[in-house]
Amino acid sequence: MKKSGFTAIILLVLCACVPQRYQGTVDTVRDTGRAISSRVSDADEFSCSRSNTLPVKSRQLYENYYGTILTSDTAWLRTPGGKYRWGIANSKPLSLAHFGAYVKPLGKYGRFRAKVYIDQSIKADMVFTFRAESYNGEVLRNLPISPGATKTVDIDIAGVKKLYIGADLRINHDRAEKIVIGEPEFYSCR
Repeated sequence: MKKSGFTAIILLVLCACVPQRYQGTVDTVRDTGRAISSRVSDADEFSCSRSNTLPVKSRQLYENYYGTILTSDTAWLRTPGGKYRWGIANSKPLSLAHFGAYVKPLGKYGRFRAKVYIDQSIKADMVFTFRAESYNGEVLRNLPISPGATKTVDIDIAGVKKLYIGADLRINHDRAEKIVIGEPEFYSCR
């Protein structure tokens, strides 16, 4: 009897701690504790008052999968929405190719955020996929982006050692002059 009463109190306290705008939005909870919500829009960003942040600026935190470079060349990272101090970009114009890279939180951070831009010369929407551990790993987020647009991504990566970020340039896309993952970083709330 004492265990069930204690469990009920813990559940009530936990439910009370969930912000109102997220209550009722969790569709599935995996046993790792990662919540996947399909009703939170692309514009929603997770926030915390204090965080421990690690910018993805060093080669130890990045690995090319295909067609990407990690750079701090602000001329290359300039987009109509602004310029970034560091980021991942395509190393040359791409056509009928993958755009893919790994970033490595090594299981030490709870979240990943960045701004994703595709240039307006791309002729169709692209979908960027964020996967846990590998190119074929669990999909954490699909992010559709229209030509010339920039979108913010902020996703839960708790326990993830490698995060794959990628998109395919298909025949209907024509050619990509510039794709930018601006100021990618890992963070955890304290």
